[in-house]
Amino acid sequence: HITTTSVTTMSLFGLRGRKFLDTLQHHPSFPSSRFRLPCPPYDNPAFWDQLYKDMTSDVVNEWGGVDLSSSGLLRFRYQRVPTVPSISADSTSGDDSDSNQIDDENNRISTTSFADWMDITQLDTPEDALQAFQRQRQLNDHSSDTSTNSTNTNSDNETILLLGCGTSKLGEQLLQHSFIGPILQLDISSKAIQLLKQRYHNYLSSDESVVKRMEFIVDDASTGLTSLEPCSVGGGVVDKGLVDVLHCSAGPMIQRENDADGHEDEDVIGRIMSSVHNVLRPSRPFVFFSRSEPQWMLRRVLGRDGFDDLMSGGDGDDNQDRRRSQMLWKDVEVVKLVDYD
Repeated sequence: HITTTSVTTMSLFGLRGRKFLDTLQHHPSFPSSRFRLPCPPYDNPAFWDQLYKDMTSDVVNEWGGVDLSSSGLLRFRYQRVPTVPSISADSTSGDDSDSNQIDDENNRISTTSFADWMDITQLDTPEDALQAFQRQRQLNDHSSDTSTNSTNTNSDNETILLLGCGTSKLGEQLLQHSFIGPILQLDISSKAIQLLKQRYHNYLSSDESVVKRMEFIVDDASTGLTSLEPCSVGGGVVDKGLVDVLHCSAGPMIQRENDADGHEDEDVIGRIMSSVHNVLRPSRPFVFFSRSEPQWMLRRVLGRDGFDDLMSGGDGDDNQDRRRSQMLWKDVEVVKLVDYD
């Protein structure tokens, strides 16, 4: 499934600035796709290489300040944000109890942990997590006639893919907080990956006794994530900012045409969603963060057909079955992190 979280922190745009950007870009009278508001070319790989060019390995960039520290996502409070419209006023039942119950649930502040939200294992100590990973790897090796690795599709693993990792410390924090892993750090910028390799050189030791639970990958998520096998990520995919920054730089949402088979043409974010879906195992989560309100972001990540199907709650025209077959994600859930200012 896919989970989007609306984070109330500031980056290039504050919340008000982001709301203005989204409203303008989605307005019917928006001038044209050639008009762009001031925004770095986040969709250009050369921009990121230039950004990281003069950085040293100890420089950490956390998009929006979201991390896995004790005051961050390790345990957090949230409110659910409705994605499907509530029962319409002309409902034949005339009973408002169901809609009131939904409103109460959406207004309720709940607390959970990153481990529970991702449905992955967090043990008591890093040593316990390392031992669990070693046992898991041994079982996988024993159950296969050929050697396997951490991303083999036959392995029972809790692989976590950090999409567009940049120079974030999230991968390190996952291991420090006793998640089993392995952690796949992936970015389109070879410079960013080089910096991470320098920072975490201890994970790249040639000593065979060292268990390598962190991998560093240069790949383009918009072209299929070809460095990974299909259905190879058994824990989940986390994106702290890639989809969000591409949404900012992508310009206005346009009415894309359908191809000869009736499928909607994908933009760069649509291709990333397809790539992530391809490497995830069934029922595993893709979690990403955005400062945009869900009515804008969900249009971008689900496409027109997917968004219309979500909003209709499965009811619609004669093309309903076709649209539903195009939906990549079984569940879509949006929450707001309440402790991020």
